[in-house]
Amino acid sequence: MNKNLNLPSCVIMAGGLGKRLGAITKKIPKPIIKVNNKPFLYYLLDKLILSGFSKFVFVLSYKNRKIIEKLEYYKNKKKLKFIYRIDKKKNQGTFKSLNDIKKDLGKDFFYTNADELPNFSIKKFYKLYKSSSSLITFVLFKNSKLGHFAIKEKRIFCSKKKDKNKYIECGFKFINKRIFKLINSNKKKLENNFLNNYLLKRCNYIEIKKLPYRIDSAHEITNAKKFI
Repeated sequence: MNKNLNLPSCVIMAGGLGKRLGAITKKIPKPIIKVNNKPFLYYLLDKLILSGFSKFVFVLSYKNRKIIEKLEYYKNKKKLKFIYRIDKKKNQGTFKSLNDIKKDLGKDFFYTNADELPNFSIKKFYKLYKSSSSLITFVLFKNSKLGHFAIKEKRIFCSKKKDKNKYIECGFKFINKRIFKLINSNKKKLENNFLNNYLLKRCNYIEIKKLPYRIDSAHEITNAKKFI
């Protein structure tokens, strides 16, 4: 595969309420909480741009004007082009929100949440996705208590109680747009639609040994401030 690999569009989900952070997100939406005097979303964009992304689609809802204000400042400084899509229906979930914006996406796209930083090579991740012809390639981290997935003979399955090694799925995925034709579901959360072995046969994965830095809780914000 060409070393000068052109990455597809990057979809950043930034519409969550951030309820786990309590009072912190009553005035400030989670993606732009400051970590060492810099909005967390800027760290994510710095990483994604350095990895080779150039087209970004933001799915917004809660306090979207505040997020757009920060993004416009970043965009103008870096001379980038951003697409904003507002989830006006509110709380319809990530899967339906993605389905609503599929016209903005090419055949393939990268999906990430706005509250965590990738800690792996995105280009290698994309090469694996393209070479395997999978519908979805995602990132797994071993967590025997909370895991929903199991790996057997390098294939992904829905985990069972007897499985000793279970995995959680982190929020980074390369996705083929055909999933919108294959999934007919009322499940709001994108990830919940993967929890069937029929679809998992069409998926691939990478495993990471360390969780990405996140800001989903006060503890994680404190941790991010130490290491970012």
